[in-house]
Amino acid sequence: MAYLGVRATVAGLMASEPGVSLRERLARRLAGGSGPVAVLVHGYKFHPDRRGLDPELSVFAPTPRGEGTRVRSWPAGLGFADDDGETGVAIGFGWPADAPLFLSLLGTGRNGFARVYVAAANWAVQLAELIRLVQELAPGRPVDMLAHSLGARVALAALPHLDEAPGRVILLGAAEYEAEAMRSLAGVRGAREPQIYNVTTRANDAYDLAFECFAPRPAGAGRALGSGLTGAPPSWFDLQLDHPAVTEWINGQGIALSQPEARVCHWSFYTRPGAFAVYGAILRRAPGWDVADLRRVRCLMVQEPRWSRLLPRRGRSGAADRLGTGFGAGLGHA
Repeated sequence: MAYLGVRATVAGLMASEPGVSLRERLARRLAGGSGPVAVLVHGYKFHPDRRGLDPELSVFAPTPRGEGTRVRSWPAGLGFADDDGETGVAIGFGWPADAPLFLSLLGTGRNGFARVYVAAANWAVQLAELIRLVQELAPGRPVDMLAHSLGARVALAALPHLDEAPGRVILLGAAEYEAEAMRSLAGVRGAREPQIYNVTTRANDAYDLAFECFAPRPAGAGRALGSGLTGAPPSWFDLQLDHPAVTEWINGQGIALSQPEARVCHWSFYTRPGAFAVYGAILRRAPGWDVADLRRVRCLMVQEPRWSRLLPRRGRSGAADRLGTGFGAGLGHA
């Protein structure tokens, strides 16, 4: 698979596999084709240097080493095959995103999620460094990002550190405030603005609320991005993936996106059958998936109110059906 793992460390960026410099390894990967380059950014509770938390053994792995509904291969799901780069290059950006949620209070006075949230802005500098290196080695080739949850904060915070913005940025269940996102957008340099796809679900509402409770709240923060971005610029698009009309429209484009099932789930952004085909259409520039194109589709311009997915459904009963899966794990792997 045309995949390369990169780790952010206190000593700087390094390739996951030792022995060859990151620059040389990137140059080799990028020389093989002209397909898309996608930088993948994980969220909370992953850590590339801790046993059992390395994203390269789960979501970044061609074949994840794990069980359960949360484990899916992002590179494989996005269509990056075992070739010399014809299908493009996926680059996994691993950053230290793990800290005990409540035990951290004893030593620092700040919960673990808040600590990682604050540190995410610093790791964004290394993410920007990685993107600049790719842009240097493959000039003119689009470089995109796909980020989940707290990884979205890293992706957005990287934008002001770049002279040339990425082409497209897909945010899945973004754990970030509206005001912070607007600050990042205001800092974008260069002649081109990135196209940003803010993918939301009402199944993520409980996690949006948990984010607002646990993350530090700057003045004027607004709500989490899970309800969309108020005053979004034309280059930004909010896509509620579990809205019935959105699912129907996507199916009409030839993508077999399944009907949403879970009422509460933080991982359905990449475990729901067909979701990766949506992101692949965006990354691979399929016709009709530009932000401007999507903004012209009326049925896509919708965000249901928070908690609307928790309303009872006919023909279903039981606590598991009412709540779906995932919330019992708290902010795990956010």
